[in-house]
Amino acid sequence: MFLRRFVLGALASVPLLTALPGAAFALPPDQARAFIQQAGDRLVAIVNGPGSQSQKANALRDLVNQVVAVDQVGDYVLGRYINIATPEQKQQFHSLFRQLIAYNITYQIKAYQGVSFKVNGTAPQGNGVVVDTTVTAPDKQPADVGWVVEDVGGQPKIVDVIVAGTSLRITTRNDYAGVINDNGGRFAALLTAMQNQIDKIAAQSG
Repeated sequence: MFLRRFVLGALASVPLLTALPGAAFALPPDQARAFIQQAGDRLVAIVNGPGSQSQKANALRDLVNQVVAVDQVGDYVLGRYINIATPEQKQQFHSLFRQLIAYNITYQIKAYQGVSFKVNGTAPQGNGVVVDTTVTAPDKQPADVGWVVEDVGGQPKIVDVIVAGTSLRITTRNDYAGVINDNGGRFAALLTAMQNQIDKIAAQSG
């Protein structure tokens, strides 16, 4: 679904959260709610507003970089395999991770014209807050989406997305671990798989 791709490029999630680096302070629920409301309003304005698909994609990428703790989520989904990657491989991984987000955003825009976004309640979770929302798009069933927000470096940031009780960042971590394990523990195999996914999305978009 679009909003999972919007936030993490179809990458990452969990109901039981482990604090990310920099997420040291509990976040007030009202602050988390206001943060998600503002981010959702900006999302809807971009997707439903004027401009070319390219202009909207650029605006959404900027929004993601502002509201999502992308690098921290990337480190989380690598799990224990972050210790086997070379510095060069880690750098390449983060570059590919961001590219996947960008390509998935671009690919999904047209399908979600007319999207609407409603903020419901909040619930504490670890050092963060889950903000429950309902996302609706034409010809699609309304979806309940939970956005996990934590204090990262003194700012509220999205660190996970929960849809139908499933955490996107845990799902992605398991998927990535599966790719590495299926290829004899080679980290390079994950990088190749990510690049292949990017190439596939780019071809479909073209």
